[in-house]
Amino acid sequence: MLCEWWKKRRNGLYILICAIFVMSCLPVLQGQAEEKKEEKIYCAAFGDSIAKGYAGKKQEDLQSYPQLISDAVSEETRIPTEYVNYAKNGLTLVRLNSDVLSTEETAASLERADIITLTIGANDLMQEFKLTVREILETDQRFTSAYDAFDALQEGIEGNPLLVMRVLGMLEDWDYAAFDEQWVAAMKTISQYRKDGSQLVVTDIYNPVNQFELPGTMNMVVDEVIQNMNQVMYDHAEEYDYHVVDLFESEICEHTQRDGLHPDQEGQRLIAGLAMEKIDTGRFMGEPEKEIEKTEPARKSIGRTILGNIRKVIILTAAAVILIAGGIFVWRKRRRKADTPDDK
Repeated sequence: MLCEWWKKRRNGLYILICAIFVMSCLPVLQGQAEEKKEEKIYCAAFGDSIAKGYAGKKQEDLQSYPQLISDAVSEETRIPTEYVNYAKNGLTLVRLNSDVLSTEETAASLERADIITLTIGANDLMQEFKLTVREILETDQRFTSAYDAFDALQEGIEGNPLLVMRVLGMLEDWDYAAFDEQWVAAMKTISQYRKDGSQLVVTDIYNPVNQFELPGTMNMVVDEVIQNMNQVMYDHAEEYDYHVVDLFESEICEHTQRDGLHPDQEGQRLIAGLAMEKIDTGRFMGEPEKEIEKTEPARKSIGRTILGNIRKVIILTAAAVILIAGGIFVWRKRRRKADTPDDK
């Protein structure tokens, strides 16, 4: 009788057991599906107009290099990316710290971000240069752009070549310590919020004025100032775990807009390509961590030595010219006297 009861009930019990098993597994399967569905790579961009993708007046903004990076990462990993850009036109390092990195929204983005990009420093350079030109020319004129400052400086030096000495003197006293302090402050804030395993990539400063016809040794001096600023970025790379993209030695200046300052679309692609070399996309696919080559500056900047040497050369050259001119003057005077017949 028991056997007959079991035969009648076993199919129903089997179905019940299977149903209980499936229901118990459903939350796990559902969670895995949701986790897979929500898997994304979060990219956050910070910086100035270069990172924003600025284009000239009456033109649409370009596709910025952070956006290009986001697209490239998604294509390589086959994982969707979520991208946000906090870059602002005209942003300096001081304003990055005070206006951008200090917000709760930024903190939340840094906590989520898998890839962080930063481009900053060019406006610090331009702003300081405009102030320096005002001091050199002893004028209250407020220059609206670097072009105006360079034009005014060129005109001033043409009228008074000795102003070059003042230029070199002021550039020799450039306040790199202030830039270093603000850079460290930015890195500390980013490090405070960024999650473990996130990748931070920063771009150094290229010389946006190397196509200008600067007087005398000015272009060499501007190069030196930029390299000293870039050196600050390289000096803290290991401490704050980021990679520097070398734009100073790149061909970026061949791919700028009419203003000679901002990258055109090809320039943005160039920056994105160089930055991608510093990003390990294999991490998102469970691959072994890739060793990324650390960029070093083309040469260790020797600080004020070059500026000092230039100054000495100019002083010695000026002294030599004065001595030669004086010698020629005395020689001509004696020659004229020798050629003049004595009165009888």
